Amino acid sequence: MALEIDLEECLGCGACESACPQGAVSQGGDFPVAYVIDPLLCNDCQRCLVVCPVDGLVSDPDWAVCHGRGCPLSSKRYAGTECSEGREVCPTCGSMLWRSVGGEWACRTCAAVAEGGAAPASCPKVRRARRLVVAAGSEADG
Repeated sequence: MALEIDLEECLGCGACESACPQGAVSQGGDFPVAYVIDPLLCNDCQRCLVVCPVDGLVSDPDWAVCHGRGCPLSSKRYAGTECSEGREVCPTCGSMLWRSVGGEWACRTCAAVAEGGAAPASCPKVRRARRLVVAAGSEADG
């Protein structure tokens, strides 16, 4: 459940950007200074909520919670597995990279396709982002 900026409440102070350990909060293109949150980078730590002097951040329930309900890593099946949480993504397909703790980052989706297998469990945030891109493309074409 990534967060989003409520532009009517945001003061543009930048406290949320400074508090975000993922770098998910950045200045947008609107004037005066408005901030945006990249939902693929947001790992739901909510550190930005604590420092916001107004109610300028709101939950976006359409995004899955990292490592929570909907995330395959919340399953016991994937114990000992971690994802890149958006800090790194597959350059080929844009999926989050996964690894066994201490192992090398790899794209499970591309690996499964290369081996001729079915696509493995994937990040629900990436799936939603892909649907939004497709929908935006359809609207632009229409």
